[in-house]
Amino acid sequence: MISLLSNSKLLWGLCQVVNYCVAPTSLPLLLAACTALLAARLAQLVREARKLPPGPWGPPVVGYLPFLGVRHKTFLELARSYGALFSARLGNQLTVVLSDYRLIREAFRREEFTGRPSTPLMHTLDGLGIINSEGRLWKSQRRFLHEKLREFGMTYMGNGKKIMEARIKNEVHDLISNLRNSECTAIDPNPLLALGVSNVICGITMSVRFSHGDTRFTRLSHLIEEGMRLFGEIHYGEYIPLYNYLPGKAQAQVKVMQNRDEMFAFYQTLIDEHRATLDLDNARDLIDVYLIEIEKAKLEGRAGELFEGRDHELQLKQILGDLFSAGMETIKSSLLWMLVFML
Repeated sequence: MISLLSNSKLLWGLCQVVNYCVAPTSLPLLLAACTALLAARLAQLVREARKLPPGPWGPPVVGYLPFLGVRHKTFLELARSYGALFSARLGNQLTVVLSDYRLIREAFRREEFTGRPSTPLMHTLDGLGIINSEGRLWKSQRRFLHEKLREFGMTYMGNGKKIMEARIKNEVHDLISNLRNSECTAIDPNPLLALGVSNVICGITMSVRFSHGDTRFTRLSHLIEEGMRLFGEIHYGEYIPLYNYLPGKAQAQVKVMQNRDEMFAFYQTLIDEHRATLDLDNARDLIDVYLIEIEKAKLEGRAGELFEGRDHELQLKQILGDLFSAGMETIKSSLLWMLVFML
């Protein structure tokens, strides 16, 4: 695929030719130079393609994007044609697709697969948290969260499982009560399910429980839903950079940051409240766990190494945002679809 935007040398060469060939009589020379540069780029892509797994090409700029259709079915068909490991150019992004369980499992055991692609969304979120982090920070945070969340009941056995079941049953009881109060009128289950799921997550992470009609929760839910939509808009620009320059699209990243700052302000209030009553020997929730870890790092003289040198409170706030938004949205969506299939 030929992508002018993804090849700065080609773009620079074209600009030099345009600056030199300003006279009308130089138009044939300009066309010849452009053709030569494009041919050179095409030859470069052909050489690169020889080192890649087989796969479809597609036209310049858009690549195979117009032919995706229903994505998972398209990839299954491509896997049948090209094998379990194939490549495709989606916009200006070279994508390698793994379509075999054993191959995927083997690949993700390797250190090389702890990285993430450089995308506008990653830059917007600073590579913090657990969803957008990579490398050593991602590995250490994944291990740390897995260990601590198990202590708070996210396990398949033991006393922690009973504690988690009690939390969930309590929210289920409230959900049923709210449904009964609707008195057989049509309702949207979305906010009720979001409330129940969020209370389970927030109870573990920040010792917060929202009530039905809580304006704080209504606002946070709006920010999360809007964020998911904005992420989708930003995501398009990862494949076709020109998309970001369409009218109104450049504001998507600005709005994401504004929403993030508003959510971070809410988390900061909770962090300050926790810090004021912190007991280093008794962690009440995930905020306490992180604050205790930060204090221990300071006492042991390794504060600069904690979170790979990233800002401690920013990392904590992004972790809370990741668990609250991504956790709530995915579970809520699954429950909504379960209701749809039961109708």
